[in-house]
Amino acid sequence: MFTMRLNELFQYLEAKNGQVAKLAGFDRTNISRLRSSDRIPKKKSPTIQKLVTGLYMYADNRNELNRLCEYIGADPDGSADEIMDNVREWLYEGEPETGKKNDTSLPRPQKTQKPKPVYRFFGERLDAVMKLTDFSNARLSYAIHMDTSMVSRFRTGVRTPVPGSNVTNRISSVLYERADASGKLGPLARLMNVPDGMLDEDALHDWLYDDGQSQDRDAGIAESLLGIFDSFSSETRLPIPAPEETVCTDIAKSTQTEYFGSEGLRKAVLRFLFAAWSEKAELLLLYSDENQEWLTGDRDFLMRWASLMSACVKNGTRIRIIHNVDRDLSEMTDAIRSWLPLYMSGMVESWYSTRTRNPRFSHTIFLCPGKACIESFHPVGTNAQAVYHYYVDRKILEVCRSGFDSMLETSGPLLKIPASIIYKGDSDITIIQNGLSVATMSEELVRSFNEPSLYEEWKALQDALLFRLKKARVNECVTLADDEDLFSGKVRIEQLFGVRELFYTPEQYAMHLRNIIRLSETYAGYRFYALPETPFPNVKLMVADDTACIIHAKRPELSFGLNHPLVCRAYRSYAESLMEQHRMDRNTLRKMLERKCV
Repeated sequence: MFTMRLNELFQYLEAKNGQVAKLAGFDRTNISRLRSSDRIPKKKSPTIQKLVTGLYMYADNRNELNRLCEYIGADPDGSADEIMDNVREWLYEGEPETGKKNDTSLPRPQKTQKPKPVYRFFGERLDAVMKLTDFSNARLSYAIHMDTSMVSRFRTGVRTPVPGSNVTNRISSVLYERADASGKLGPLARLMNVPDGMLDEDALHDWLYDDGQSQDRDAGIAESLLGIFDSFSSETRLPIPAPEETVCTDIAKSTQTEYFGSEGLRKAVLRFLFAAWSEKAELLLLYSDENQEWLTGDRDFLMRWASLMSACVKNGTRIRIIHNVDRDLSEMTDAIRSWLPLYMSGMVESWYSTRTRNPRFSHTIFLCPGKACIESFHPVGTNAQAVYHYYVDRKILEVCRSGFDSMLETSGPLLKIPASIIYKGDSDITIIQNGLSVATMSEELVRSFNEPSLYEEWKALQDALLFRLKKARVNECVTLADDEDLFSGKVRIEQLFGVRELFYTPEQYAMHLRNIIRLSETYAGYRFYALPETPFPNVKLMVADDTACIIHAKRPELSFGLNHPLVCRAYRSYAESLMEQHRMDRNTLRKMLERKCV
């Protein structure tokens, strides 16, 4: 009876073994054995618990929970646990309580044990250790010299420090000392499931990031860029010198044709940029695949470089830079961070080379067409002995320009400024932001604000959302408004360029939540994730397979889209981790949002 009903349910749901197995968390061969009657586990076994979870999640993902409940005779308004219990009872209806096929012996009474919690993510593990050692957010933030709000975000899983960083090392060290001082090393070892004698700071650090379930390093680095942009504003000013103070006369007036090593490259670059600023050059073409230490390793030089680059941009000089696709993501992020104020000017075109980097040689070309060029081609790792040629001969400059244009033909755009708020590709998208999106408002709600510009923006955004839901999946990860802020009139609607600042009333916010419930239950491809805290108060992130758009929530014009495959993959990894930690089935989501409406 069990096998017959299981196959019947698979056929009714049009489910494949692999699809359910992935959601259940075990191998597809387990499903095959269950469907072929090779194995009939006990009704309350872990295998059956995973099976009914997989079937429930499959129906929920396709927005077919009502069909599932109707077929097995369950209440569609029941909780997830209740519906899964109904699935289990339906599968075993008429089946003897046994672990072996055709076994008619009486079942033995079994002790009911509370299942041991499974901590899969950094935030869950950090929270478990802090509870065990009675450590508050405020105390931990003081001990590791970090803001309390950031510790709270780590604990709830909306932010994760980069594995192996100074932050994670400080956290594991402080927690271990706390456990030792409070006599909790034994319970901590049992929590981590390691022998007492193997527990130390390193073991605790490794456990916080164990099993490959915690956020990978690339995702953590990408997340750090969001944090930088979250605190960025157009008024940000670095304490950089005036351009005329950056270069001494000997460098500016030099006629050298060769420069040696990293220090020589710095002098050549200062001469090159000072000339471009002085002569108000129209265009700079930049490419280098060598280590960025020459730029970032000397803070005094970096400030002078930033001053001259900013001065060129203010002069109206356009800059076209090609990044190398094979750079480590941390190096790529450092470069983007250094260039961020320049990117915001709109004068920088940023590209990335799609060709695989030559593993044996490094190539650098900094060109001001018709005026000067710095070029070098040397074995990787020999920067200290490298020769950098400084050309001013027009024929050589023409050859250099031809070479740069050839590289540009095999490059793709890295950044798009400003970023588009409407995705036009074909893949699934995930949106992470501080508040509810205008696109998910109902027309009645939009009209209640009596703002014509809002209606125009909403119409375009909702049309794009509904079109997207016909062909792909849309995931929204949002922090719901705090009641105190909501009832004091402090909850602002999503800020859009050209629309004045508007705030919800509690009734309007409830209307918005009810429309989200409607969208969730109407469209199988729409999923809403309620986050416990805001990961980035000032940033909206929109991630797809081929783009990651970072939009400043308060200043939408300060935004950019990243198209580098490595960067997109890292942001997808971050988004997937966030959704996995805060996943909620549609029934549970509806009840939670309905309570919020009341």
